[in-house]
Amino acid sequence: MLPLPIFKLERPDTLEQAVELMAVPQSRVLAGGTDLLPNLKHRLETPKTLVALGGLRELAGITAEEHGIRIGATTTLAEVAAHPLVNGCYPALANASKTVGTSTIQEMATLGGNLLLDTRCKYLNQPQGWRQTIGGCLKCAGHVCHVAQQGTGCYAAHSADTVPVLWLMGAHIEIVDKDGLSTLPISALYTDDGINRHVLPPGALLTAVILPEPRGFVAHRKLRLRTAIDYPLLLVAVRREGAGAVAVISAVGPRPIEVRVDNAQDLVEAAMAVTKPLNTHIMSTSWRRQMVEVEVRRALEATTR
Repeated sequence: MLPLPIFKLERPDTLEQAVELMAVPQSRVLAGGTDLLPNLKHRLETPKTLVALGGLRELAGITAEEHGIRIGATTTLAEVAAHPLVNGCYPALANASKTVGTSTIQEMATLGGNLLLDTRCKYLNQPQGWRQTIGGCLKCAGHVCHVAQQGTGCYAAHSADTVPVLWLMGAHIEIVDKDGLSTLPISALYTDDGINRHVLPPGALLTAVILPEPRGFVAHRKLRLRTAIDYPLLLVAVRREGAGAVAVISAVGPRPIEVRVDNAQDLVEAAMAVTKPLNTHIMSTSWRRQMVEVEVRRALEATTR
């Protein structure tokens, strides 16, 4: 059994207290913990303080609003998948929530945690001893990205199941920090850097996901070796827009890729042109690229049913 490192656990009673605690250097949010705690055991992170959000009831739950719904950041994926508003109006989000890990993980993992899921690759997502044998990597205790050794950045892959569908649904996130409340489109949240993977400022808390009224059927596809547990080899979401279509493709690099065409029949070819999977997974990059064609076509076909 891998032990956790030593850290201080804080349990704030108010959102204001949580923001103050997150302003302290080397603090990390603890919500469901399904991604963070394994990372701590593998010594991928060693924060001094964990700020547990379980006592902040205002961060959980799903409520209807005048022009959509609001989902609290600590709402579990199981709650998202089972909620009648989500199933009735945003079925692709319910489906994507059901593909994360196993049913046990979905009972603990939160929607906010999935949006801020750490990037990963086959060289990073390993026990500490294994990583030490290759001299670490650019993201953790090393100086070279083994995915692209001639490159200058970290290319660990974005792997959050719910993001492509939320992106196509026009979702925004609600953020609270020392300067107050703000919102940001999910499509503007992520960067091309596998280390500094999102644009949230240090100390900011993701408090909710805001979904507008449904704007067309979204199809969701996830490719993985097993039907449970595994992180995605490829994520695809597609929505028709009149005669055209738009896709969001993820798990191929640090940031999801959006592809938009005026003629839906051109979507597969356009997706193939811009999607170049990197050597981040155990399966070959050439096979994963071929599967981009397969999964985008399947998702596109699903939007016509």
